[in-house]
Amino acid sequence: MSQSFFADDEVVGSFYDARLVRRLLGYIRRYAWLAALALALVLAGMGLFLVNPYLLGRIVDLGIRGRDPDTIWRLGLLYGAIEVMIFLVSYAQNYLLQYIGQHVMFDLRAGFFAHLQRMPLPFFDRNPVGRLVTRVTNDIATLAELFSSGIVMVIGDLFLIAGIAVSLVLLHPGLGLATLSTVPLLVVAAWFFQTRIRQAFREVRARIARVNASLSENISGMRVIQIFRQEEGRAAKFDGLNASHRDAQVQSVFYHSLFTPVITVINALCIIVILLVGGHMVQGGTLTLGLLVSFLTYAQNFFHPIRNISEKVTIFQSAMASAERVFSLMDEPEETGLREGEPLPTVQGEIRFEGVRFAYIPGREVLSDISFTVAPGQSVAIVGHTGAGKTTITALLDRMYDLAAGRILLDGRDVTTIAKEELRRRIAVIHQDVFIFADTVRENIRLWNPAIAPERVRQIAREIGADGFITALAQGYDTELYERGANLSTGQRQLISFARALCADPTILVLDEATSSIDSESEKIIQEAIKTLTRGRTCLIIAHRLSTIRHCDRILVLHQGRLVESGSHQELLAKQGFYHKLYELQFHDGPAANRPVPSH
Repeated sequence: MSQSFFADDEVVGSFYDARLVRRLLGYIRRYAWLAALALALVLAGMGLFLVNPYLLGRIVDLGIRGRDPDTIWRLGLLYGAIEVMIFLVSYAQNYLLQYIGQHVMFDLRAGFFAHLQRMPLPFFDRNPVGRLVTRVTNDIATLAELFSSGIVMVIGDLFLIAGIAVSLVLLHPGLGLATLSTVPLLVVAAWFFQTRIRQAFREVRARIARVNASLSENISGMRVIQIFRQEEGRAAKFDGLNASHRDAQVQSVFYHSLFTPVITVINALCIIVILLVGGHMVQGGTLTLGLLVSFLTYAQNFFHPIRNISEKVTIFQSAMASAERVFSLMDEPEETGLREGEPLPTVQGEIRFEGVRFAYIPGREVLSDISFTVAPGQSVAIVGHTGAGKTTITALLDRMYDLAAGRILLDGRDVTTIAKEELRRRIAVIHQDVFIFADTVRENIRLWNPAIAPERVRQIAREIGADGFITALAQGYDTELYERGANLSTGQRQLISFARALCADPTILVLDEATSSIDSESEKIIQEAIKTLTRGRTCLIIAHRLSTIRHCDRILVLHQGRLVESGSHQELLAKQGFYHKLYELQFHDGPAANRPVPSH
């Protein structure tokens, strides 16, 4: 696997990026009043949290040491009431924060998925599926965590730290400053450990990305692994990646595990300072016992928000990295011309290529000066060796890619002047590798178009010859198909794709190697289905098996991106040229099969 594939997964990101933060805050704008309410509840909770330590000291001084039962009851009930209020406020704030986080995650995922659906095909050529899935799941979940347990809670923790510090100094300046003298130790410890925790987190993230990619690859290629008996070799490679992730995780756990005891030790030092200094003051009569109890309680509470903030540094940093990755993809330009262009009231189906040139990579042409015309209702086959540019021609026809030079005309109109949605509505493409969705047979045929009635779906399946095997399934048209149609044969999947195309009722039909993986018995059914599909339509048929295209009106022969021959099956055989050599290679085992293919 390429190292560059994981490059952006290894990025942890800066702690704060104002541009990204502003963009993220835009997603909570619609929940602004809920966020404001959550912040108010957090601040209210922290305010209540500041009251009880002081109240506890007053109970000791006025009630216990003063031996005033009424005061103890009165202040005790007030203390309990405040604790109940803290519970209710904490519940409300946590619910609101999680509510906001989940809704922001929903909005982000919906927006990201909608954006993906509007991306041009070259975008998916250069972005692996696994990376896109990771962005829409893991990275967006990390951003949701930032909203649900990050920003607002940190504000509350900062408020609590400041409140405790001010309270300590106001209650007794001398003891307050002595108590806060341990804070520099805390800052140094937090900086030391968080620096190493961030680095450990980077390693864990990079290695889990490799583990996930290897697991996905091995599961997808399990048939090949088992056929060639490479289980041990692949297991050994996976074990190495797994061990690398384990070691990185252990390193991360080491720092996390050490950080908490260190904070506890500094907390203990703080308590010791209070006991030594405060105890001396109590003996000297300059400090009450209740105030000492308040100081001890405040000191215990002082370290909780600091620990929380230190632990949230990783959340912030991970969120910045996730935001960078998500928004970098969302900033990719969407496909243009989907709706912009002239309407197509009627289409006869004439296709004309005029001097078409195209290259996926600049400087490496796939098609060179391609010119041909297909009359309305005509069936034209395109043949040639792998890599000759056959599939590229069909991709250019429905404007999946933009031409480098030349023109493509539909009924005499340049396709670049036609809205892509209008154009693609008139063209149906059936590929060799049929994609079946994990849904019912009916929905796979009509593709969730409610305008196509179930009766129409069944009628189309009968015309194609698919109704027989569909009704034989357990629930007929309501049978749930597995992912990629794993519970169907290759021929059955192909028949569903034909029915799907007929549902779209296209004017132009493209069959891209539609029968290359079909057995001879299934091919007879498929050929009958093709006759139904092609009736009255302009057809482009891409095929390696020349036996399937003899009936075509014309055959175009491509070689190394150039159109080298054109004619009917008999005409091309009579020329004794490139098509003749292809035919001999497929149907003869004699010396002719070993002769080199001429270059044209």
